[in-house]
Parts: sequence; C-alpha cells; structure tokens
Amino acid sequence: MRQLVEQLQQWEFRVCGVFLVDSQFMVETFKFVSGVMAALSAMVTLEIPQVNIMTKMDLLSQKAKKEIEKYLDPDMYSMMQDNALTLRSKKFEKLTKAICGLIEDYSMVRFLPFDRTDEEGINIVLQNIDFSIQYGEDLEFKEPKEPDEDPEPSGSEQFFQD
Repeated sequence: MRQLVEQLQQWEFRVCGVFLVDSQFMVETFKFVSGVMAALSAMVTLEIPQVNIMTKMDLLSQKAKKEIEKYLDPDMYSMMQDNALTLRSKKFEKLTKAICGLIEDYSMVRFLPFDRTDEEGINIVLQNIDFSIQYGEDLEFKEPKEPDEDPEPSGSEQFFQD
C-alpha cells in the first residue's frame, strides 16, 4: 500500500486516506479503542492525511445513535471510568489507561459520522477530505459576472416576442 501511495504522489496526485469503521462495531468502549488504534496505525504507516469515518450510521437504532455520539468527540478518561468494572486485571487496566491517555492527549484520531441518507453529512465528509488534501487552495478567485440590466433575448425567445 505504501508503494502505491508513493507512486501516486510521484505522479503529483494529492492523496488522502479514508479509514472506514463500521458504527455497529463501535458501540463498546474497548472496540472503539481498538478502532482508534487501527486508524492510528494506518495513519502512521501510510504517512498521508487521513479522514476517519464511522459508517452505516443510518442502520443504527435511536438508542445506539445516542450511544455512538460519545465516540464522535470522546472523553477517553470518563469512558474508562465508566468501564472500570469490566477490567479484569491491574495490568490490563494500566495498559488501557495508557492507551486512552495517548489518544486523549494527542487527539490525533477523530471520527466523522456517515449516514448515506443525510446529504449534509456526506458534504461534511467531502469537505473534510478536500481540506485535508488542500483541494482548491491553488485556484484563482474569479469575480462573479454581474447580470446585465437588459439581456438580449436568447434563441427561442426572439421568435416569440409580441
């Protein structure tokens, strides 16, 4: 994959990674941490801008959507405190706290919700991708043309004048 990215960059393509994670997979804290670590691994390995997307939001129930909201802008420390009873050993608890601290302190991974039925959400995802590859920043600004006061009639209109 790295060779493909390098070849595209040599051809002067602007490359952006889009990391997709199924929202139905992310309803538990430990699965969320796993998804974040996978996204972080891809980001570090490919060394390109990356947009992380939580897909299939349209398939979730209302209760699950409310649960997922906390993962879109997570507070890792409070999430770990909520799941403190499920930690089986001190070593696992220490490792989990260290990983969550890393995620929280550097804020390198954030997920965007993707609902295929929500056009505004799709536009937000596209805007984030455009922003990450700096699409349109090298284009020159063009002044909009002012509409004429009395435009000349077009082809079919000139035949139907009174």
